[in-house]
Amino acid sequence: MDVDTGGVARAVREIAARHGGAASVAELRSELGLPERTLHRRLSDLVAAGTVSRVSRDRYSSDRASAGALTGEAEEIVRVIERLDADAHLSGYDMLVGFAHQFVFEYPHLVCCPAPHAEGVAAALIERRFVVIAAGPGALRGASMPRTVLLRRQPLIGSRSLVRGALATPEKAWVDLLRETRRSDAPFDYGELGRLLRAMTDQGINQRAVSSYARRIGYTEWLAATTGARPPDGGAQVQLAAGYAA
Repeated sequence: MDVDTGGVARAVREIAARHGGAASVAELRSELGLPERTLHRRLSDLVAAGTVSRVSRDRYSSDRASAGALTGEAEEIVRVIERLDADAHLSGYDMLVGFAHQFVFEYPHLVCCPAPHAEGVAAALIERRFVVIAAGPGALRGASMPRTVLLRRQPLIGSRSLVRGALATPEKAWVDLLRETRRSDAPFDYGELGRLLRAMTDQGINQRAVSSYARRIGYTEWLAATTGARPPDGGAQVQLAAGYAA
């Protein structure tokens, strides 16, 4: 059985999601059926390309958007969440920067948390001089972006393929960013969102997690239109599809 580097990258991501954030060489060999020398060659290529990281002698991770890669403001938000020990997590663009084609200098951060924790999280962020805005129709229309946090109330999510500690996975973060661009008027270009998903797909994201979460929050048709699985409906979906196909 021959598996290309894209297949190995997908296996790293899927195994890491199931087993604590990293995949061992033994787990990869068992899943892929590749000879050890071939597998090490594929992994070396992926490490050189920056698609996966070697976290120990025989363990690899494909988490491009890790806490160590966060911007200063995003890192500060994560520290607030961790200090509160709240069931909240950072999502949206902060978790997708590693896949971006263009650098965005100023953008709103996105924090998701269950309703009972929302007031405490908001108060702690305000104390750190963040501007906190509740997510909802038009929430960010005309809003100033410096140190702005969009707070989305949502039920607790326990799946490690979607949330790990105080961080959303890229799979969840992309769907969340699409929702807030559409509903809260977050200032992101639909074409760039499509390009982000293409870059994520090329680097082996967990497609099942993306599809499952999109279905969970009612964005299955938007995801299908982006990837070309169904014809786009409206200008926003046309831009998403064009970005994905570019």
